[in-house]
Amino acid sequence: MPGTGRFIDHELRSLPFNLLYSVLVSLYWISLVIRMLALDIDGTLTTSQRSISDRTCAAVRKAVDSGLEVVLATNRRYRSSLLIADQLGVVVPVVCVGGALVKGKTRETVVCESFPAAAVERIIQIARAEKQSLIVHHDADLSQTRDFVLDDNDPWNIYTARYFSEYEAVAWVGDALILSARIKPIGATLFGEEQVLRAVERQVTRDCPGVVLTIIREVDGFGWSCAVSQRHVTKWTGLSRLAAESGFTPAEVCAVGDELNDLAMIEGAGMSVAMGNAHPQIKARATWVTDSNDDDGVVTVIERLLADMS
Repeated sequence: MPGTGRFIDHELRSLPFNLLYSVLVSLYWISLVIRMLALDIDGTLTTSQRSISDRTCAAVRKAVDSGLEVVLATNRRYRSSLLIADQLGVVVPVVCVGGALVKGKTRETVVCESFPAAAVERIIQIARAEKQSLIVHHDADLSQTRDFVLDDNDPWNIYTARYFSEYEAVAWVGDALILSARIKPIGATLFGEEQVLRAVERQVTRDCPGVVLTIIREVDGFGWSCAVSQRHVTKWTGLSRLAAESGFTPAEVCAVGDELNDLAMIEGAGMSVAMGNAHPQIKARATWVTDSNDDDGVVTVIERLLADMS
């Protein structure tokens, strides 16, 4: 090939498709300057055993030390997101509750999207009719002990019971219709079998047009989770607001994820990477696909970004 380092048209046509794809992706990477790296947590940073490898922790710390603005982008609550940041050994901004709440490095609130009280009340009623117990989130003061409301109207299913057992110390258990009126809801979650959650989704979609439910399988295969959010709120709305506050354009953001709740940021970021274990729709929309969460796919992404920075 010519010494210019550029591919001319007849050379591109003669390349095998896989090699051509790799070349084009590499050229695309080189053309971008990534300054912010948004990482989903479950199924991206965490393995199928719900752990984070030492290699991934070390890579994230190296990214931060190298000047990348690393962000955790998750459907988790803020406190549980901080536990992941602590495990990684970093202090970073967090886009949590699916984008409804964004916190800066010093724990200041950057974005807080209030959920309409009437919609929360109706969703609680629909969940109860399907014998589900809604979990209602808010922007909790971490000096307080209660991060979320958990409805005790029905005996919990085994999936909700597991969630409660992990976060019992910060749960506010009782009649969600009463307790949710004492906080400022920003989102909600359900855990259960897929078909039951789909039934809830159909009714909520009918009765609350401004609300969207995203149903995904839990990363360890134990049941399904359902994130309840306002239709205009996504991880990308929170992430793009954080990027703007930090002086970054969407083109300077790289988003990494695996599930349907990551789709908006995968489509919105200048660079997007799907995990090897990602949902087919995520792989189809991402710029490229890295290794799976069980094979340290995030490490591969960070190594490539840092190589391009050097």
